[in-house]
Amino acid sequence: LLIGAAEGVETEADGDIERVTGVVVDGKVVPAEKVCVCLGPWAALAQDWFNMPVPMTGVKSSSIVYKSAEPVKPFAIFCGEDPRYGTHLEIYPRNSGEVYICGIGGSEYVDGTQLRRGELPPSDVKPDPARVKAATACFSEMSHKLGGEPDVVQACMRPCPPDALPIMGKVPHVRGAYISAGHNCWGILWAPVSGLAMSELILDGAASCVDLRHFS
Repeated sequence: LLIGAAEGVETEADGDIERVTGVVVDGKVVPAEKVCVCLGPWAALAQDWFNMPVPMTGVKSSSIVYKSAEPVKPFAIFCGEDPRYGTHLEIYPRNSGEVYICGIGGSEYVDGTQLRRGELPPSDVKPDPARVKAATACFSEMSHKLGGEPDVVQACMRPCPPDALPIMGKVPHVRGAYISAGHNCWGILWAPVSGLAMSELILDGAASCVDLRHFS
């Protein structure tokens, strides 16, 4: 395991195409024969690394979490638009006793050009205080037991290709290069099958569990 900032991919000529020779991490080349770019919205960086279109928009959204001392019933709640606060809360209880709340409005859209310029790196993805305040006020009217100041305030950046389909498959003109990104808000749900399909593609040369032609 190497923790660092991926800054590029090294390649060399291999007949009429290129092949991967390494990954640049914090300015140093880590030798590699195969590389899979799984960078969420920052997979847009691969457009410059591989000289190919990687259309991606990052959607930065805030969320809040409450912790309950008592068990929470396992029912999700999807609220309509609340014009007072500009929210459309989605409320998800967890078996840990936490209640995760998103749909708090005011998401920020960051296009691929901005991501490639480094305008919003992962370390800068922080929650919007105004949206946190709105969600807190809205939810506190719904639940007096859990309302008030949330226990966790956070933000994420969802990776969204223009056709709403993830980008998964081989980089056609660079041997040993692969991409798996752009799963939007379904990344956790789709992670097991995406991981299996990409591992089959990388190790066996083709995915047998999913037809990746729809996503390449």
